[in-house]
Amino acid sequence: MFHVKQPESRRLFPRLGAFRSERGRSRFLRRRVVAIAALLLAIPLIAACDVADQPDGWAAPTPDPVEPETRLLAPTGDSSVVAIELLDGNLGAAAWQFPDDDGRFPGLDAEIEPVAFYSDPVWVPETDEWLLAGYSDGVLYAVRRDGESARVVFDTEARIVADLIVHGTTVYVADTGYRVHAVDIEQPGASVWTWSGDSDLQIWGGPALVETERGRLLIVAGLDGRVTALHLDGDAAGSEAWQLVVEAGIAGSVVAAEGIVYVGGLDRVFYGLDAATGAQVWTVEASHWIWGTPLIRDGVIYMTDLRGNVYALDALTGASRWLRPFAADDRIRAQPLFVEFDSEEAVGGILVIVARGGTIYQLNAADGTLLRQFRLEKAKDLMANALLRDDRVLVGDEDGVLYAVLLGANSAVRLYPPN
Repeated sequence: MFHVKQPESRRLFPRLGAFRSERGRSRFLRRRVVAIAALLLAIPLIAACDVADQPDGWAAPTPDPVEPETRLLAPTGDSSVVAIELLDGNLGAAAWQFPDDDGRFPGLDAEIEPVAFYSDPVWVPETDEWLLAGYSDGVLYAVRRDGESARVVFDTEARIVADLIVHGTTVYVADTGYRVHAVDIEQPGASVWTWSGDSDLQIWGGPALVETERGRLLIVAGLDGRVTALHLDGDAAGSEAWQLVVEAGIAGSVVAAEGIVYVGGLDRVFYGLDAATGAQVWTVEASHWIWGTPLIRDGVIYMTDLRGNVYALDALTGASRWLRPFAADDRIRAQPLFVEFDSEEAVGGILVIVARGGTIYQLNAADGTLLRQFRLEKAKDLMANALLRDDRVLVGDEDGVLYAVLLGANSAVRLYPPN
């Protein structure tokens, strides 16, 4: 079990404020009762086990943009991120580690407090730096790709769970204080603008940037069930374009494609929303709470729930593309991974599903049937998204061990750290 620790200044559940009408208050109360009930029920799954000040995190391994075949960035599970050199394809060595074992790193004056990394690393080509978001300290760091130095870009004064969104040299950071900050990477220290959702709950899921007829919008969703669209351009930047409240909290990331925004809630409902207005295009009910980030591929959405069911839905209509969902019988947080693959058993592609308990499933993406499965017996809690490299799927566990699972065979090797 795991727990994202609440900042001391924040409570888990919201205060109920005053309303202008009894009808409005009643509607708000109903929504909050449903949202809080869902969160209470979800606590054993997503927020019950204390990990003190050093949670393990679930940031995913990320390929180096310049040397994708030989280097990748990976969280270690013990408060650091390591640039790993793949020496012979089956063994990795650390090129640099952020921070080092003493909490130090070149370019930073102060010792870094213990941090974990939930947000995936993001590379910024304009500055040749990795952006790393510390969970415990809420600080956004920029680390040179060669690992020679680092700098502090912004301090949210909260904590960071959500993935970052980068556009040019602007990074959008959602924190657990229910705020979104627009930060110019080349002008560190202050935000260009900050939006506050004024909530006692938090934002865990990554936002999505979408182009609409109303201009660029950033869609953010939180544990209070609100889905909010923020303007990104002109004088309106940082202001709300629209807002929708669903019947329970949203813990997962927002994704978007072809003018539709997709979010899944703790009410078991998966929503397709018009990106420009927030109007519901369609909804589909799953068998359990929805937390994992869906994958959109060729007009199909692949999504999972915390009961371990995997769904394939038409992105425009929500209609099922499979005869029935695939049942993994284990909790799934990792985003499905699509692998282009043509063979007699799977024409078009394979869908790789990483279950928390250590089993890697390969499904026929066309119909959801099981092709093969492999269990990493020594892996501890697989919650990070997987990475495809050649004919292998790279997965990292909660202890920071990186494995390579061979596609088309029931075998795996431990890449890092060495045994």
